[in-house]
Amino acid sequence: MNRKTKSLTRREFLGSSALGMTGVMLIPSVAVSCKGRKDPGLVRLGFIGMGRQAMFLLDGFIQIPGVEVLAGCDVYGIKRTRFENRVNEFYAKRGRKIVATTYEKYEDLLARKDIDAVVIAVPDHAHAMIAIAALKAGKDVYLEKPMTFTVEDGLEIIDA
Repeated sequence: MNRKTKSLTRREFLGSSALGMTGVMLIPSVAVSCKGRKDPGLVRLGFIGMGRQAMFLLDGFIQIPGVEVLAGCDVYGIKRTRFENRVNEFYAKRGRKIVATTYEKYEDLLARKDIDAVVIAVPDHAHAMIAIAALKAGKDVYLEKPMTFTVEDGLEIIDA
């Protein structure tokens, strides 16, 4: 007998587990912070950065009930197109009328009042700067590691 079995590597297991725990921990806290909104049980996400890590996170977040991915941002046009295609195809297959919008500048995404939270998956040196801007714009933040390079940046995030 020649049976092929798909084995799960340690890295794949840890990645899947981390993503699942992120959803379990993030979504209830974001939902609580959305009290007083039109639909407090719904979390509307924007993605800042659309590289490989962001696409991995997108695949997890977009499948969580009560989450809508509405927008993304990246300086590269090809990444914006890939993001739009992936999100729009996902919702079209499910018969939902959600169309993702993308931006070149993260400030344009943060200016949207309908975005509740952002996923920040940009190069490490920009994490703190963008997280602070997102918090000042009233958005909840999921931030990839490292959160900051300096203690001072960490304190600025806490203040924001």
